Amino acid sequence: MADTSTDTSHDVLVVGGGPAGCAAAASLARHGHDVALITRPAPPAKWLAESIPSSARKLLERVGALDALDAAGLVPNEGNTVWWADMPRREERFETHERGFHADRAALEAVFHGVALEAGARLRTDGPVIEAAAEPDGWRIATAAGNYRARWVLDASGRAGVLARRGFRIRERGIATLALIGRWTAAPDRPAPDPGCTLIESYRDGWAWSVPTSPGTRCVTAMVDPRRTRLSRELGLEGMWRTELGKAARLARRLGRGRAGGRLAGPVRACPASLYGATSYGRAGLLLVGDAGSFIDPLSSYGVKKALASGWLAAIVAHTALEDEAMTGPACDFYDDREREVYRTYRALSVPFLEQAAEANGHAFWEVRLAAAREAGAGILEPASPSGAPAVSEPGDRSLAERQADAFLARPEVRAAWETIRSLPAVRFRAGATLATVRRPAVVGDRVALERLLTSERLPGGARFLRNVDLRRLTNVAPTLDQVPDIYQAYNRLGSPVPLPDFLAVLAFAVGAGLLELQTDTSCR
Repeated sequence: MADTSTDTSHDVLVVGGGPAGCAAAASLARHGHDVALITRPAPPAKWLAESIPSSARKLLERVGALDALDAAGLVPNEGNTVWWADMPRREERFETHERGFHADRAALEAVFHGVALEAGARLRTDGPVIEAAAEPDGWRIATAAGNYRARWVLDASGRAGVLARRGFRIRERGIATLALIGRWTAAPDRPAPDPGCTLIESYRDGWAWSVPTSPGTRCVTAMVDPRRTRLSRELGLEGMWRTELGKAARLARRLGRGRAGGRLAGPVRACPASLYGATSYGRAGLLLVGDAGSFIDPLSSYGVKKALASGWLAAIVAHTALEDEAMTGPACDFYDDREREVYRTYRALSVPFLEQAAEANGHAFWEVRLAAAREAGAGILEPASPSGAPAVSEPGDRSLAERQADAFLARPEVRAAWETIRSLPAVRFRAGATLATVRRPAVVGDRVALERLLTSERLPGGARFLRNVDLRRLTNVAPTLDQVPDIYQAYNRLGSPVPLPDFLAVLAFAVGAGLLELQTDTSCR
């Protein structure tokens, strides 16, 4: 049951009742911690829409929300219809059992509040927060109705950034994005087009997207740059929205024009939608969670999934610190590194799609965004493959070390190592000259623990597993035998077996990355 007035102490305070905050609160409550979830008394605006991709189902199950969402009667997310740059229309449809969800924000938050309450979190509906202060033993959060104290605070307040705005937030310079949002309702005698699909279209100086929030209603949003999009300001918000929708001609035709096709229901709203990150996402006692820490374009429809992943990981970090104070520093460092990597990876993954739009349109709207994405995502080893549509892969599902190791598989050193291995009648391996073992934080079960990773000069980030192959076991076994089939069999006898193609790929990786050295002189052993 929700409380409206209190002056209490808790283990953790979660500020913000969206998906990220509820995922964190529910996860921590299930671990037995006393959690207060502070949110506003009134539900958020129904005209704001959220979209959860099908790939988020496993994560939703992990945070305990999948069954509740399946039972809530939300519009299923069945796929995407995309018109991007000058390429043909692209249709992507999900299997029935893999569908995600579309919903207005109020309906989605209601489901997540129920999940948090059922898990044992205390829902405090007397927000907003009017004061937040660090104290010797934790934090004090004040609302109009009471004071709350806790050892840990998770800021999941989204763009409002109750704590994130206190010197943490960083906006990417040179680009600004404004969302013009309208609710479109189908004509009574005409079914809504693409009832379960996201519609996306880019045009010369902006882009538009639409998701259904009910069988007959869609949220239709134009993403513009106030400094670079040619806006019809004299026409007001509704006039600007209609003008931008006219530029997205194929999406507009899909929705239908005039009374025969549908109508605008209610006023058009404008919301800031610029990207931002943070100087730091975690320190002892404080974590920035979901959109409070960073915001990505809805270009990929992975915003909610990113927020859920952030909430899940924040709960693991806080749980680790509450149970083992000595692990607080490593756990917070791990969270900070992971959230940075998620943001930078998303920016790198968006580059090919921005390149396509910039080349097709030759407009500053796309050119400045492309330059900013290249700068923000520099150094990420796993670029996106242009697929003809901005269905950007979700970042952050794996550790940074694993992502870097996986990306290394495509390096020429690995291909050269494989060609050498397959050409030899016998092989002689030895430990690489720069092979070392380091202990670095990783998620192990429901906590952050220090895991032993193998590193080398070529792979400074280190790795422990790649394609489910245990690199420590591999580097121990490989030098003891001179035939690859024998090495493979010996490896599988010592633990969980792996498929031969994965084993061979990782064996070549180990040589290419310098974890193993291959001696080409096989005259003696």
